[in-house]
Amino acid sequence: MTHHPEQRIHAVREALRKHDHAYYVLDRPDISDAEYDSLMRELRQLEALHPEFADDSSPSKRVGGRPAQAFTKAVHRVPMLSLENAMDSDEFDAWGERLRRFLGIGAPSVMAFHVEPKIDGISMSLLYENGVLVRAATRGDGEVGEDVTMNIRTIRGLPLALRDDESGIPPLLEVRGEVYVTKRDFEAFNARLPEGEPPYANPRNFAGGSVRQLDPTISASRPLRIALYAIPDGRALGVKNQTEVLDRLARLGLPTVADFNRTCVDIEACKSRWTELDATRESLPFEIDGVVIKVDDLAIQEKLGFKSREPRWAIAWKFAAREAVTKLLDIVVYVGRTGVLTPTALLEPVSVGGVTVSNASLHNAEQVARLDLRVGDIVTVARAGDVIPQIVRVAEPAVPRASAFAMPTHCPSCGTAVVRADEEVAVRCPNRSCREQLKAHLRHIAWKDNLDIDGLGDKLISQLVDRALVNSVGDLFKIDVDSLADLDRMGEKSARNVVLSIAAAKTRPLQKWISALGIRHVGAVVAATIADHSRSLSAFRGLTREALLSMPDVGEIVADSVVNWLQDPSNLKLLDTLESSGVSPEPPKVRSDDGPCKGMTAVVTGTLDGLDRKEAEELLRDAGAKVASSVSKATTFLLAGEKAGSKREKADSLGVPVLDLASVQTWLAGGARPF
Repeated sequence: MTHHPEQRIHAVREALRKHDHAYYVLDRPDISDAEYDSLMRELRQLEALHPEFADDSSPSKRVGGRPAQAFTKAVHRVPMLSLENAMDSDEFDAWGERLRRFLGIGAPSVMAFHVEPKIDGISMSLLYENGVLVRAATRGDGEVGEDVTMNIRTIRGLPLALRDDESGIPPLLEVRGEVYVTKRDFEAFNARLPEGEPPYANPRNFAGGSVRQLDPTISASRPLRIALYAIPDGRALGVKNQTEVLDRLARLGLPTVADFNRTCVDIEACKSRWTELDATRESLPFEIDGVVIKVDDLAIQEKLGFKSREPRWAIAWKFAAREAVTKLLDIVVYVGRTGVLTPTALLEPVSVGGVTVSNASLHNAEQVARLDLRVGDIVTVARAGDVIPQIVRVAEPAVPRASAFAMPTHCPSCGTAVVRADEEVAVRCPNRSCREQLKAHLRHIAWKDNLDIDGLGDKLISQLVDRALVNSVGDLFKIDVDSLADLDRMGEKSARNVVLSIAAAKTRPLQKWISALGIRHVGAVVAATIADHSRSLSAFRGLTREALLSMPDVGEIVADSVVNWLQDPSNLKLLDTLESSGVSPEPPKVRSDDGPCKGMTAVVTGTLDGLDRKEAEELLRDAGAKVASSVSKATTFLLAGEKAGSKREKADSLGVPVLDLASVQTWLAGGARPF
């Protein structure tokens, strides 16, 4: 059945909104990432071909516009005030007593309270006009914040247009909440950072930095979420209490964390909920640093009003700080997948926020020197964002102090002399046969974002390498059930499951395989580009530097890294082993070569209105074009946006036609060729 383009665009937009809500709000994804990406690709192509159906609230418009030079100021309609803090039970009781006196009641127990986890994120105010998001602003000084609308639009769990509920969409609606990053997403993002690059310290700082990026495409690459919890003029909408506020927010399609909130009948019930959340905070999906306790009834809130710059009707009861002091027993050095040597602190075990910490990464020798750490020192340990253990300072230097730490001159695993490139902080072991490097590479391969080999964890990998059952990456794909069944904690059933998972990995998409090979400077994005051009492992192994440099996102450093990898005999042997073991990656989708751009070579540059560069390149490829990264005599046309720079100058000097996005979209939609 053929759909009218407008009907199909509407249907795909609604489907993507539903899937965003399921994933980011309900935390129950109902389609795979590949299926979601396919829908988004279809929508962007349809919108490019039919610009007459443009809609700023479309899911495809979450990233648009050029980087800002600076954030403009945003004046809050209603001041965004901070909350009074309580640091212990006595201070909380004192707040309750002040409520009693102000209201002239016998005890605060006669009214209900709403208790919410205090998410450790960045406060945000959103403004919707006629149901469409028109502004997002930070708290700032409470009166004036910064306009970060373009960045907040990138949060996929936040609707750009409100859902119409039975009460109707208000013509003007301001809502407030917290931008945050879940623990799971924060850890995954840090895990994907290049080896040797220090991880982000904690989810709150990560979220704050992501919100304040001048380039919204950077914000879009960060796993931001938002939880809304307030409507400043809620009574005007007919809601009576905080529970109804959250219910109305949810009915409008706005994300909340209402499942973690409680309505408490009195002060003592609030204390019990505080104790419960303090004890179970580790199990929450996000970081919290306390609870927010509000008078539930909005009419009583209005009566209580404000004092100075704080509402009388709410208080933030903080949890105790999560730091501890312990002794630095030793600094040892571990070897990573690419040979990077990373110093790690071994600590006298200490409880930090209810979790026993016995080691902490020190990232590189420069950080050890900056902290001036010496074995025997008493150090302060924090769990960054209550997640990653780190040493923050020397609390009490040892007497006498040990010698300063120095990186080893030889690999602690294989004894090979280490090397350090002039431009790098990292020190590396160059021996590709190093056993610790092999273990780290196997972990990289098994990672869910690469080949996703279920059951291949650290303990099993260590046994495989230490018992010489796997002496290279290729050996993993020849392992059998009998070899695994004799290992510790395995047995025949577990061994069979691991072998089946390894077999399933043999046909994972080519881009996953190229990423899994562990080539320096080749992450998921570059791997996808290379896969799109090579389409098979055999073609990949024949790539030249020139061919690589013709690909988008591949510069000289990446091209040289890939070519050097392909010229290493041990890597060619690995590819031979993989192919002989039945590894046959799924190729990228086949693109039509009969489109309007058949046989043409195009280059994209500058800032385009409504599409980022990768989306524009995808559009051109689907129209049959070959997309190159640099302009030459072989270039058929240049698609140029604002700030096109040197590529436009070169196109002009060579007489290469320069097209804008509107003319290309009209052409691809069936219009006349514009050159």
